[in-house]
Amino acid sequence: MVDQTPTSKDRVKWLERVRQVAWSGLIALALVIPAFLDPVDQIGWLVEANIVSQPASGEIVFVGADEDLADPQNPVARERLANLLDRLDNAGVEEVYVNILYDKDSSAEADETLNSALRDFSGRAYLVRFLEKSLNGEPVLRENQPRIANGVPEVALDAFRNYLGYVWYMPFAVADGDKDVATIPASIAGVTGDSNEIFAVEYSYDLASIPTYRFSDLLKPNANLDALSGKRVLIGQSISLRREAPSLPGQGTVSDSMIAIYAAETLMSGHPRYISGLLMLLATLAFLLLACPIRNRILRSAAIGAITVTVLLAPLIGPQLGLRISFAYGLAAIVSYGFFRARTKWVRDLLLVDPETDLPTFAALEADKDVANHVPAVIVARIHRFEEVRRTLPAELHGDYLLAITARLKAATQDATIYLGPGHLISWTMKEKDPALLREHLEGLRALFASPLTVGAEQVDVGITFGIDITPSPNVGRRLAGAIAAAEKTNETFEPICIADMASQEDLIWNISLQARIDAALDNGEIYLAFQPKVMVQTGEMIGAEALVRWKDPVKGHIPPDYFIRQCEIAGRMSQLTKFVLGAACKAGKDFEDAGLHLPIAVNISATLLHERSIVSMVSRVLEETGFDPRRLTLEITETYRISNLDLAAEILGELKALGTKISMDDFGVGAASLEALLKLPFSELKIDRMFIAPMTNDPKALGIVKSVLQLGRDLRIIVVAEGVEDTGTLTLLRDSGCVVAQGFAISRPITFDRIIEYHRHSQDEPLRDMV
Repeated sequence: MVDQTPTSKDRVKWLERVRQVAWSGLIALALVIPAFLDPVDQIGWLVEANIVSQPASGEIVFVGADEDLADPQNPVARERLANLLDRLDNAGVEEVYVNILYDKDSSAEADETLNSALRDFSGRAYLVRFLEKSLNGEPVLRENQPRIANGVPEVALDAFRNYLGYVWYMPFAVADGDKDVATIPASIAGVTGDSNEIFAVEYSYDLASIPTYRFSDLLKPNANLDALSGKRVLIGQSISLRREAPSLPGQGTVSDSMIAIYAAETLMSGHPRYISGLLMLLATLAFLLLACPIRNRILRSAAIGAITVTVLLAPLIGPQLGLRISFAYGLAAIVSYGFFRARTKWVRDLLLVDPETDLPTFAALEADKDVANHVPAVIVARIHRFEEVRRTLPAELHGDYLLAITARLKAATQDATIYLGPGHLISWTMKEKDPALLREHLEGLRALFASPLTVGAEQVDVGITFGIDITPSPNVGRRLAGAIAAAEKTNETFEPICIADMASQEDLIWNISLQARIDAALDNGEIYLAFQPKVMVQTGEMIGAEALVRWKDPVKGHIPPDYFIRQCEIAGRMSQLTKFVLGAACKAGKDFEDAGLHLPIAVNISATLLHERSIVSMVSRVLEETGFDPRRLTLEITETYRISNLDLAAEILGELKALGTKISMDDFGVGAASLEALLKLPFSELKIDRMFIAPMTNDPKALGIVKSVLQLGRDLRIIVVAEGVEDTGTLTLLRDSGCVVAQGFAISRPITFDRIIEYHRHSQDEPLRDMV
């Protein structure tokens, strides 16, 4: 048999890693909202700007003025600018952008001279409007004075610097009332866009490759401006005269004109696509999840390492792919995941040794490869009243108490390593695997603990029992769990030593997943109904059928109904199963009717469902949905001895009866509460349990009980049904005893819908014929 536990254990570890990835993602996502990690992104972009270098196009020229060309007290400065514009026009400059705000008038002559130079420019000349914040914090697009701006096209500049002084994004346009004004970079690059669209500014261009001239040098009489022919010229202050000058990565504070040139170069070369922090986080989490199922630790670590390196290099790789990547939140997820993994390893390492006694723990036993290879018997000792003793002893003696117990154990198991488990459990291994010899050895150990232990100044009695696992599996964790389960079943009086179940691993896995399998079986049609006829004993006429739930698993075959029904009760799935059976039974009843057979149907209802009124709404809803006549529906209440509140049950059964259904008491005679339930609950039918019917041909006492119940039914004026009729002799006795209705294998086994129709035809011709 192939051992499947490593796969199961791998799955547990995989789920642990998945949970840690999920928590890492939540932590990183929590940091996205307040933008805590934005500085990390900017550091990455700064590194990229200083490492990655490419030449600018050379098509955009910056002319920087040291003087304030907009000073209204210096009209000569405006005339000098008009002179330079004329010279640039004569040199064949294609476009010129005056990145200076003229919001105050100077002399009329100087202003008109500048306006004429701008309007008469052969190419395209633009004035620039600055976007700034007003006193109330609202963005305002500043205007140039009409004497200069009249007839001159304008563009905008929105060079918003963040708290570190950098401009990482620019808009394509700026809103001005109900229209958009293109920004300098968009106009230079000939790119259009809305005011709500932004692009990332790329700073990898070599500053030295951007043609730069001094304003004063170009006004010299001998200045040669031919090199500017066909270029786009941006005229501005050498250093921004505004209060908040932006910074160029790696260069310090510069004119906002230079930032505009970098932005224009970005657009001209195809602006990078921005990968947001959230998108990068999701991509990082996706790759971490892909690495989680890798079983080989080295390969998994290598995969996570590769993911980490890729995220760290994202700012450098991005520009090569035309991307601006916000990598900080992906990195935060990796760091958080690394913390979780380190913590998990630390916890596991720590749990290998008990801090109070320095003895190895159960985790150390599970990790012991020698135990896995040699497959010895695993023994778990259960210390009774352990917590009670610990509560009594001072805290400083807790470790001494455990050491005193282990010392006595080692007196009889000198070569064994003692492992401490949670609370009251202690384990060790033995080479011996013969159950009889193991029992003899452990009985001797129990005798050693007959005398009390001395802990400090106290005498402490110790009750000890043992669980043993001798299965041949090399999986230590599973065998330790088996020994623990066996130890938990023990008691000091009746069963001090218990050996773990030797069931196969497949059976154990199937059993522990049974509850989930029931849900899947309901969905897959593996759970279905069979129908056992009820007949008139005197005539053989079929007067009803009991709907019995069956389960045929594709691997295990038919599952015993009592077993999986009990599992449904344990798992709290009894309502779902009952709803399925009710619905299927009532639908079958309608189908019988369509086939010309008006057959009453009986359905089992667990007594555990009579503790709440939802069963009433369930039955009512099923009857309404299926259209089945409630007068032909019998609800058989099973195990009435489990009803804890007879008054509440009486109310609920009364409501069910008011729907038109009949109420039957199933398994009458089993359990101490049957007669009391019969007295207080509104039953219209009794079913005598098969434990009385089966032996009645040979046991006069059983026959007497059956006759008494039949007489009881006549006295109470309720129908009595004999179930479990296994042979014709029993059937004859029931007929002679005055029994009216019976069911059982002697009449028919539970059969399918189609065979019920066939049985109906046969029973009319050959009464009481066994269909099996």
